Amino acid sequence: MLKNLYRSEIMQDGYRLSKLDTYYAPPEGTLAEALNYVSQLPLDEDPEVFGLHSNANLAFDLKTVGYFFDTVLVMQPRASGGKSAKTPEELVTDLCVAMRNDLPANMDISKAHPDTFAETEKGVINSLGVFVRQELERFNKLLGVIRVNLVQLEKAIQGTVVMSMDLEKMFGNFLDGKVPLAWTDNALGYPCLKPLGSYMKDLIKRIEFMSGWLYNGPPLSYWVPSFFFPQGFITASM
Repeated sequence: MLKNLYRSEIMQDGYRLSKLDTYYAPPEGTLAEALNYVSQLPLDEDPEVFGLHSNANLAFDLKTVGYFFDTVLVMQPRASGGKSAKTPEELVTDLCVAMRNDLPANMDISKAHPDTFAETEKGVINSLGVFVRQELERFNKLLGVIRVNLVQLEKAIQGTVVMSMDLEKMFGNFLDGKVPLAWTDNALGYPCLKPLGSYMKDLIKRIEFMSGWLYNGPPLSYWVPSFFFPQGFITASM
């Protein structure tokens, strides 16, 4: 970025500092003229000034709004008034119990339909069978982690285990209706922008679809967005 500034051409009037017409070397003049030029510059710099694509503004705005909402959530009261109102601990405990009851059991690959992992003439599992096995393993791993997290958070609220930093963050996420970061991390979960309630409903539907494929054989149509890696499904189909 500095190479565009520290060069001999900067001494020429009108030398462009970027592709934008706004930024250029002003003509030689008085201090007042220089200040007048500076006062006309926009308060918000265009990403082009820093050699960035215009989409950088989108990423910046999203991050700024995210910080704003997080600050608002931190400032809001956690306890409700009235004798009958539940405490934050009671709210999160009830939520953990409800989610644990709704969470499907892990899928048993050993009970698969014969067509799910059917072998080719060469004696190897067909490509779609390999793909769905990998997907099932990922979903089972995610279900196991969610189940353990819910139990651990309940115990932490009861005081029978230590409230670790991760559990404390999860506690705050549940109060705010957010999905814990651990559940959407690339190493474990799938990308999802839904709030907590919608995330759980969506997860259950995904498990129902994958269970149908596992126990009843390949379906007539496929819910492509339900997969961890839809591109893997396309490759396996080809």
